[in-house]
Amino acid sequence: ASVCPFILFLWLFQQLRETEEPVPSVLCELISGSVNFLMSNKGRSMSGISETELSSLLSPSNNMPCRVLAFYYLLLYRKGLSDLKLKTETQRGAMPPPHEYSVSLLGDDSAKTLLLHTRNNMQHYSAVYPTFLKLLVSQFPFLCDPQEMLAEDEAKAHISKLGKNSDAFDVSEYLEQILESLERRDESRSFYMIRNMLKRHHEFIPSEIVARCVPHVVKHGFRVQGSFILLWEKSAALNPQQTWLNTTKTLINPKLTEDDLWANPLQLFQIPDHISNSSVGVKILLHILKGYLSLCRARLAESDPPQAIKTDPPQANKSKEHEENKALYITLQNSAIVQLLLDITSSPKTQDSGPTAIESNHCYENSALVYNFLHDFFINNDGLSKLVCWQTFKLDQIEGVVNGVPSLHVACKFTTNMLQQASLQKQLFAVCLLSHLAVQYPIQQTLQACNEMLQWAISQTSQLSTLWTVLSLKSLVRISKAFPPLADPITRLLVNQKKMLSKYNPSSIKQKLKIHSGDSSFGNPQQMIDASFQEITTDILVRMKGS
Repeated sequence: ASVCPFILFLWLFQQLRETEEPVPSVLCELISGSVNFLMSNKGRSMSGISETELSSLLSPSNNMPCRVLAFYYLLLYRKGLSDLKLKTETQRGAMPPPHEYSVSLLGDDSAKTLLLHTRNNMQHYSAVYPTFLKLLVSQFPFLCDPQEMLAEDEAKAHISKLGKNSDAFDVSEYLEQILESLERRDESRSFYMIRNMLKRHHEFIPSEIVARCVPHVVKHGFRVQGSFILLWEKSAALNPQQTWLNTTKTLINPKLTEDDLWANPLQLFQIPDHISNSSVGVKILLHILKGYLSLCRARLAESDPPQAIKTDPPQANKSKEHEENKALYITLQNSAIVQLLLDITSSPKTQDSGPTAIESNHCYENSALVYNFLHDFFINNDGLSKLVCWQTFKLDQIEGVVNGVPSLHVACKFTTNMLQQASLQKQLFAVCLLSHLAVQYPIQQTLQACNEMLQWAISQTSQLSTLWTVLSLKSLVRISKAFPPLADPITRLLVNQKKMLSKYNPSSIKQKLKIHSGDSSFGNPQQMIDASFQEITTDILVRMKGS
């Protein structure tokens, strides 16, 4: 090399371009020796393989051995250069390091592709793979995790041990191994074993073992949870009822029977909080719930009235009553399901410090899953959305439901009727629901409903109407911002109600406001009205300046 280095690197370039699998160990040693020479004092002035030549060797048009060895050369060169820089910094009068190759030659996609190729064809790259992997791990730490690679190799070795064809593959034994990995919280091994399981064709998957995995999966990250959901759904596709039943028995009560769940799918909501608060738990819950609701409806449709009713004409009305009772049972069951599902969308119960970022993300994901389910549920069950709204739910859930369930836009048709009820709770719910509908759907129908609500509110003169106005201030401000033309009647309503407040005992009014709001620190009602009035007028002025 010291005699004719130019010829050496020209010859090395030709060898790299023409190399084939399997990669010879002599060539790998030659690459290493060439890089060491370039880092020595004698070779410091040499350029080695030029950047143009190296770029041509790394081109996707070349065969894989050529690209692997060229990348190997580049990684060795970068490591040698890094070590040399550290050495020259500590030594005075040392020669400057050789030139650097452009960073553009390095690419995450290229590194990943070459690594996968060498791993999958290790018999052809045994001479270069150990050093190649070590260099990649040190220079691309985010690209490859040695522990994950070992876990994947172990999973592949285990699946090979169980048998390469479907007949020899013991599905039960392999699932037990997955369960063991999940119990040990071995994230990498669990992920790769589940992924390998999904790649194979199965005519049967033991649903009992799959169900036993669910409580452990929720403790893992999104990779394991996402792949396990696919495995669970694969099992459910092959044998739905057994997968649903075994999963429910594992999570709730081992003594549950299929008849129990057909008779009352609401038992599914007895799943522990740490399961129902996880995205994988919610996905499985909704999947099972949808299946059992369909089966429950089918069983109810097939059930006949008693034989005496069928044979006795005067009793024909009882047959009609029997059908009405079935319809009522289904409707009440549906509304109960909606109310229980809405509890899942509530913020997670945490310490005083508030929910963590991970808990908030899980809550957001769970809410999105539930809202998609409710959207289809309302569409397929006519009148259910009206019943749920008339039953009311938590005020802090309204915004999420309106934004996430498009089929609830029809609620503006019956909010005015809810205001006619004597219940202050229903009246407060109605105006809060209508205000969020106004923001989400600022259309003529919603504007008309808001206008009717204001006409009703202005016509009221009782103490109850004053309480309603004060407790609805946020909703009224929201409506005025969604529909600026309604700002005038809303401000007139606030002025009138402030005058009425002066007629009542302040301490009595404040005590009632605390009771109805559930807030023991409820503020001064007149000051709250003034603040809302100021917010509305400020918004009007901002809009006028903008126009």
